[in-house]
Amino acid sequence: MSTVEPLADLDWGSLLDGKAALITGAGSGQGRAAAQLFARHGARVVVADFADTIAAETVAAIQDDGGEAIAFHADVSRRADCDAMVASTFDTYGRIDVLYNNAAIQTSGRLLECTEDEWDVTIATNLSAIFWACRAAIPLMLAGDGGSIINTASVVGYVGGPGYAAYGPAKAGLVTLTRQMALEYGPKVRANIIAPGGIDTPRFRKAHEDEPDYDAYVARLTSGVPLRRLGHPDDVARIALFLASDASSYVSGAVIPADGGMAARR
Repeated sequence: MSTVEPLADLDWGSLLDGKAALITGAGSGQGRAAAQLFARHGARVVVADFADTIAAETVAAIQDDGGEAIAFHADVSRRADCDAMVASTFDTYGRIDVLYNNAAIQTSGRLLECTEDEWDVTIATNLSAIFWACRAAIPLMLAGDGGSIINTASVVGYVGGPGYAAYGPAKAGLVTLTRQMALEYGPKVRANIIAPGGIDTPRFRKAHEDEPDYDAYVARLTSGVPLRRLGHPDDVARIALFLASDASSYVSGAVIPADGGMAARR
């Protein structure tokens, strides 16, 4: 990241050629979509997830497509696992160029309903995990060719929403943490945020499984979205590819919405 190619000289078909990328929560949803897209653009990918079966499925899909990937079991709410997944990426590929902190849990509940355990695990997974992973990865990036850090926040982190007493503050804190990294470790390390809205992933469906009529809920939600639909994991993965690559070489400390215009409407 310390040297920048003119955009005209970039190979737009292989934006991540030769780079090593660690993606958390890559077993499904937008993490899996990013892992597959990164691999198609030449990255060697570490698929980190706490669910071994779906992580293996992501790896198999990448390998079937001619890409290179390995799975790593990690519960990112544990600091030791964050340290280990970064170390494994470096030990396997001799470098770490991209750290995409995508894993998250989406707990619902208003302030007086949120239990102590729910608060603790939400902060640990959605904020502390990124702190520990970046603490492990940044020294390796600084000692090498630099790197790109991509963190998944949420539209809820900057516009709020009832029922997200733990999730919203964790994502808001993540925005500031990311900007701290951009300020403190440029020019070799860039750090940016993707802030999704409603993305049709297994995690989104699980978070709203108690809705008495899921389709009606989605219709109500998307009626307030200018693009009138839920996002697709690929919608987010394409933004992540841009931020991971040298195509975004002058972008750092940014918050990029992936919400169909929802935040603008609010």
